[in-house]
Amino acid sequence: MAILYMSIGILLLLVCYSFYKRYVPVQGIKKVTTVDCASTTISYVDVRHFHEMKQNPCQKAIHIPLPYLERQHEEIPYKEVVVIVPDSISRNLSIRQLKKHGYQVKGYMCAERCV
Repeated sequence: MAILYMSIGILLLLVCYSFYKRYVPVQGIKKVTTVDCASTTISYVDVRHFHEMKQNPCQKAIHIPLPYLERQHEEIPYKEVVVIVPDSISRNLSIRQLKKHGYQVKGYMCAERCV
């Protein structure tokens, strides 16, 4: 019986952690409304899928879709980073991944449907 309660507890912890990573916003990250093309201290990272990026491209951004961000984060220079995202879940996941790898995320820009 104790093993059953322990496995249920572990399962609940995993579900809560997954919920936290996806739906709880990262504190201290502000929304950016425009891209400053003259800035040399900020890297723009576009984590939208290819078909979403083609509809509303950002010329200055480094395009790495969210599923590839874990493998290709070395392509991003270690500067302040602004993330261009399609929605709030992608925003939370990409900011957490970049912070995990040591990037200083300055803000995010929602291309389409962010709350």
